[in-house]
Amino acid sequence: MTGQDIIDNVIEELTKYPVVKFQKRNNDELKIFRNDEYGFDITLQTNVRENILHFGSFHWHYENSEEEIDEMLSQLIFALVGLVRIKEFSKNGTAYKWTLQVKDSAGNWHNNGTMQTINLKFWIITDISYLQNTVLTEDILKS
Repeated sequence: MTGQDIIDNVIEELTKYPVVKFQKRNNDELKIFRNDEYGFDITLQTNVRENILHFGSFHWHYENSEEEIDEMLSQLIFALVGLVRIKEFSKNGTAYKWTLQVKDSAGNWHNNGTMQTINLKFWIITDISYLQNTVLTEDILKS
């Protein structure tokens, strides 16, 4: 499946849900907008070598294999229905660390990966916020 095919397939599914706002920037990039200030934008970038899925400032790289593409698309759906969230760490209003958390069937959150920039201001109090999309309901997972 080519990058354009991936994006076209995602768009085809998203058009079924008018509440989801998105923009196809080009044949290799799709941006899905958060629906409120507590969510995060999602960007899907495709390439011959790999695909990248951005959740706000957090991102994962996926190979162009069928298994990895399926995993990426599942993560995308989980992000739209709120089964993944971003735990964001900031100091003085500047975010520097992001942890992707995944919700299990019992409702517990588990860390799935962390990204960060260097922040040497260890003496400043860290603020933590959670970014979670509620664009779609979990009911779409059953269909």
